[in-house]
Amino acid sequence: MARNKHKKRNQGRFVGIPYSMMGTKQYLNLTSSEKALLFDLAYQYSGYNNGNLTACYTVLKKRNWASATLYRAYAGLVHAGFLVVTRQGMKIRGYATLLALTYQGIDEPPKGITYDLGIKPSQISLGFWCKAKASWEIQPTIKEPRKKCSTSN
Repeated sequence: MARNKHKKRNQGRFVGIPYSMMGTKQYLNLTSSEKALLFDLAYQYSGYNNGNLTACYTVLKKRNWASATLYRAYAGLVHAGFLVVTRQGMKIRGYATLLALTYQGIDEPPKGITYDLGIKPSQISLGFWCKAKASWEIQPTIKEPRKKCSTSN
């Protein structure tokens, strides 16, 4: 009687970040806050809701985000090409800005939600993080965050 040498692995959900992306210069240049936000948004992704993710403070304060840090990380990820805004929100309760991870395809929006013009659901990822910013079909409208300068003596 043969034994199974491998233990049973956890069959639950997991947060997926492509291995090939994590070794790139673009990913390594992200701040630790931007990487943490990328993981928190990947945590929201269920496999069929890319384009319906949110980085709003009311949702992420439960995950210990400060509003200023959250805004800087969000703006940094959009300008680095790891996120794209699928619907620009307003200061109306229930109308949050919706986001998509650019390393996954954008899924169909849920019933009652429409994406902004120019955003089309597709199984093919946008991959802005590995393209020149000038070639992006959808340019960021949010102000680019200032990066801290490192001083060298």
